[in-house]
Amino acid sequence: MKKILGFLLFAFCLATNALADSPLTSTEFFRAYLEVKEVKYASENSLDKKLLDFLGSAKADPVHKLAVINALSWGKTEYATTFEEYLLKKRKGLKKEVFDYLRMTENSETPQETEQTRLLTADDLMCWSYLQTMGDYFQPAMGMRGAYFGYARNPQSMAHITSFSLIAAQQAFDTDWCQVYMIPKTMLEDTAYTQNLLKPEAVTIIMEYIGLYAAECE
Repeated sequence: MKKILGFLLFAFCLATNALADSPLTSTEFFRAYLEVKEVKYASENSLDKKLLDFLGSAKADPVHKLAVINALSWGKTEYATTFEEYLLKKRKGLKKEVFDYLRMTENSETPQETEQTRLLTADDLMCWSYLQTMGDYFQPAMGMRGAYFGYARNPQSMAHITSFSLIAAQQAFDTDWCQVYMIPKTMLEDTAYTQNLLKPEAVTIIMEYIGLYAAECE
């Protein structure tokens, strides 16, 4: 756990530029979940009401939510905004300013939750941060805060750390290629979780790309 916390703090101190061939855009782990009807649907369609309801459902598997977003692919900046509008209607008392707070990129200290962020579930935070960063992968720092809150709510959830680790690796892409490898390796391969486990096949898909950067640590 101490090693994980160290990587979390490191991730908040990196630069924010990235390229299209990168941890977020080159790890299509949704292919391990094409038997899930929502994932297959997402791979063939855009973010619509059916998928919004799935992402916002308390009953849906968090791993499948993550795979749905992965299947929707990258570069769609409107998806995060669409999900925000959905959440504003579904989460009583939620104000749009909460998303401005989640996008803040100050890195002087570990971010703190607010009354507004607590109105969002851990899944909401995971999904929003992943949509935000998949949509605007040149500015991964804007998704870091939400991903961190989602993981911190339940550090035993592999789904929630997957979102954070990919965003953190994306953030490291422009500054430290060794960390592009070490962050997912530490968080996804070297750490055991008890909840919301990814299929080994999904982890393999992620690490096949991430492994290209292992030589940078030599």
